[in-house]
Amino acid sequence: MKRFRSVTIFTLAAIAIMVTANIVYLYSLYCSIREQSIQTATECLRRADILDIIARMKGTDIGNDDSFIRLTMVVEGEKAADGTYKYPNLLENMEQTMSNYFHVIEAGSHDMPERDTNCLSQIFRQELENAGLYPKKIVVTDGSDNLPSYSSYWHIVLKDSGGTPMLNGYISPLTGYIFNKMAGIIITSAAILALMTFLIWYLLLWVGKLKSIEQMKDDFTHNMTHELKTPVAVAYSAADSMLRYYDHSDEERNRKLLSIIMQRLNYLGGMIENILSMSMERFKSMQLNIEKVSLKPLVEEIAGMMEMKADKPVNIDVQIEQHAEVYADPLHLGNVISNLIDNAVKYSGNTVDIKIIGDNHKIEISDNGIGIPKDSRPYIFDKFYRATNGDKYEVSGYGLGLYYAKQITDMHGWCIAVDSECGIGTVFTIYFDKYEKR
Repeated sequence: MKRFRSVTIFTLAAIAIMVTANIVYLYSLYCSIREQSIQTATECLRRADILDIIARMKGTDIGNDDSFIRLTMVVEGEKAADGTYKYPNLLENMEQTMSNYFHVIEAGSHDMPERDTNCLSQIFRQELENAGLYPKKIVVTDGSDNLPSYSSYWHIVLKDSGGTPMLNGYISPLTGYIFNKMAGIIITSAAILALMTFLIWYLLLWVGKLKSIEQMKDDFTHNMTHELKTPVAVAYSAADSMLRYYDHSDEERNRKLLSIIMQRLNYLGGMIENILSMSMERFKSMQLNIEKVSLKPLVEEIAGMMEMKADKPVNIDVQIEQHAEVYADPLHLGNVISNLIDNAVKYSGNTVDIKIIGDNHKIEISDNGIGIPKDSRPYIFDKFYRATNGDKYEVSGYGLGLYYAKQITDMHGWCIAVDSECGIGTVFTIYFDKYEKR
């Protein structure tokens, strides 16, 4: 168990590290897509600026011919070590060159209209939509303007070749767009995390159940050892007495000692048979001898024996219809009723009042005992389970009686139910009609 705990802690720590790393990676991916989106928006603003200048050139002495615009573009390359030239970021350099050229034209023109930021904003929005970006709000101002009220917006600065700001663009954050881009990895990561959480929870749940089963097994061993010690000690004492002090002339004493030995051995044999009958394989191969059983005589006989063997005052009131009959194995039905009455006697105070009501459809066995705690009721028919008071058992036993009762009623096609209230008593009901339940 200690090794399992260490492995579990190590595994959980590793999972926590991986989840943290995944969150960091997702945040890094978010920032990367955000930077790419801002870069795309910057290019859109540059194109919008060029298109705005072209639109304002129409009707001036520079732009009288609207059919085409001639540009002489010079793109400077970088010389490599082998003597060849490379042109990194060619498209960006071309746009920068175009922007610089048109701004030179704008500065040299005396009849070009002033820039209209509203018109520029509309062109900017169109360029953004062409690039697949759809911000809710867009604001464009001159490079010298700074709008603190838009501090929560994405800020785009368009600079000239000298690094001087020409335009400021503000767009509402495209968080939804970024999450749509990341949807696949977010969903799969969340699904994997949820599955891992479920598996860990399920594993720990079963470990808890196995621990409970192990505890019940230990309790069973302890209780069985206690139950076996008494008859063995009594039989041993009787046999030792006969061996040490055997008297041929005292026949009555000899018979009494032999009777004690036989009685204890019969008790041990019954206990062993009861334990063997709890085996699932035994239940699978066991054949029931079904016959018509008169319910009232059977219950009255069992009730009489239970009253006689009890070590405290027991009153059993049998109220069963005179002609109540049921198809059952009389031996096992009698054992089930005996177990239920025996439990009622064990888990009661100094005096016991038991009422048994029955007819052709069901039989109820109610008592005035201590009751069954609510938390224990779902488990009372489990193998080896015994309800406890705090951390101690109320009475001796090995937790097989109600398990046996449940197995036998199931084999008959019946249903057994329990209703109990602490301090008031318990009612066990066996429904003989398969589909009739309370």
